[in-house]
Amino acid sequence: MSTVVIDGLDNRTTSDTVKNFCQNFGKILNCYIKCNQCIVTFAEKHNAEEFIRTSPHRIDSNGVVNATWKVTLNRTFPSNQRPTINSTDNTRLTIRGTFEQLEEPNLVRYFSQYGHVRMCLPNPSQGSATVTFDDRISCERVLKESRHFLNGRSLIIEPYTATTTTTVDDNESNKRMKYSDPNESTLSILTSRFEHEKEQLLNEQIRLQSQFQERIQLFEFEKQQLNEYLLKQQHDFHHQVKHYQYLLQQSLDEITNKDKQIEQLKQENKDIDDLLRQSVHDNEQQQIHLKKREEVHNQTKRKYEELYKAYMKLKDNSTIQGDKDPIGPKTPIANTNLIINKPKSTIDDVRKK
Repeated sequence: MSTVVIDGLDNRTTSDTVKNFCQNFGKILNCYIKCNQCIVTFAEKHNAEEFIRTSPHRIDSNGVVNATWKVTLNRTFPSNQRPTINSTDNTRLTIRGTFEQLEEPNLVRYFSQYGHVRMCLPNPSQGSATVTFDDRISCERVLKESRHFLNGRSLIIEPYTATTTTTVDDNESNKRMKYSDPNESTLSILTSRFEHEKEQLLNEQIRLQSQFQERIQLFEFEKQQLNEYLLKQQHDFHHQVKHYQYLLQQSLDEITNKDKQIEQLKQENKDIDDLLRQSVHDNEQQQIHLKKREEVHNQTKRKYEELYKAYMKLKDNSTIQGDKDPIGPKTPIANTNLIINKPKSTIDDVRKK
């Protein structure tokens, strides 16, 4: 891990533009801009060396920039001075958690709600990570929170502490010395890890219990909803059955009425047929009777014509005899009257018949 400083940035250049450009040389752990300078942390040292060797660079159309190494100050203390805790760096925090929690994107996304994260350096092998903010207020805001949870598990957050180097003499001024017992250090590390894992297990247990209670409540709610839905469906089903029974009964009643009407129509048709047959029979009888009357009438007519011819003939004869014998016309006239009256009586008798 190596840090590079880029000078000569334009005010319009953003950290995302610089990061996208620097990713062409290797993986970037952190990138932020401060006072027209951009601090870029490479994951591999040879990537940073290649970036500095090819300097200057044209990141965008706003100008050319130079890259140099970031300078760090090494302070030495007298040989009789014990290691002291550096309390000047108040913008860093030490984070302890699981491997998944200590991933850089997760940490940056979580701690960005408290302030701008300048740098995030995860160290999964030791189960910790270092988060650096731009100001001390953001760190205090994080420390004020009593408990922190990430991905459903708690995080252990502590102020960042670093032990300074000591020198035994002038020849060994750059060597680091350990003032604590290795066994005690290992025991404290194991104890802290045990406490951390214990707290994680407790938090996991609490989370599972709360999740179980939520699932139980959800199950009860869904069960109640299902029962209400089944009751509603059952009520609708019974209502539909009653409605269909009512419609079926109506249909049966209509069919029965139709059958009765059909029987009535059949009876009426039968009566009409009987009336028609009776009418035909009566017609035939009337025709026969009319024919008989017509025959009688024709016979009577013929007889009347014969009588009338006979009458006219007798009349003619009587007229001729009266001309020859004018003295005694009474006798033939009486005889003619008798003859004439006979046909009338005959015609009356025929009419009476």
